[in-house]
Amino acid sequence: MSENPHDSPEDLEPTPPHQFSRRRLIAGLGLAAAGGGTAFYFGGGKRTVDDTIAKARIAGDRFYDHLKEEWDDRSLLKRHLLKDEADYRAFLNGLSLRYVTADEVIRPHRNVRGGVANELPPRHMWSRLVPTLKITDEIRHRLGTPLKLINSAYRSPEYNLACSGATQSYHMQNRALDLMFREGSNAAGKVARELRTEGFFKGGIGVYPTFIHVDTRGFEATWSV
Repeated sequence: MSENPHDSPEDLEPTPPHQFSRRRLIAGLGLAAAGGGTAFYFGGGKRTVDDTIAKARIAGDRFYDHLKEEWDDRSLLKRHLLKDEADYRAFLNGLSLRYVTADEVIRPHRNVRGGVANELPPRHMWSRLVPTLKITDEIRHRLGTPLKLINSAYRSPEYNLACSGATQSYHMQNRALDLMFREGSNAAGKVARELRTEGFFKGGIGVYPTFIHVDTRGFEATWSV
């Protein structure tokens, strides 16, 4: 079973689908930040590429901070909805990861899409995420800058269908994470590919304008959007 590179729109919009403009905003900011030799115009005045990239990054940071605050607010409201959270938190804390916290992993399981609430993975799937978490921890270590968000982790079949319309995804197997790093998706994707070349893992790497997808499917797959 292969990951559909287009089955991860959750990372672009964590809460109800009326926020379509946000998806376009994030994608636009990501493209601007990665915008090689392209000249951009703001308010009718031409800016240098460096100035454009700097403005896009500042705007992106502000947006991500707002996104994180919204997730934190919803986390408080929906805390009682997550079955086995205390046990799952203890399991994650027991992994002794250097940077990735239990809160960061649990947060995306509180998302709601199209009226369908996500949930924590079944207990028999908990250990499946460990290799992907270790990859995330090592990417964070090598980049030397903070992880913005884990935007998507496990998705229940119903929630995954509401997110993307896809019926197959490594998120449903609890083997995949969608990650936003402060260094940007291109830098994070480069480190992920280096780790895979070094034999750190075998799996999929997807690079999107604002995040990367990493999974441990057992064979290599690479894509970009």
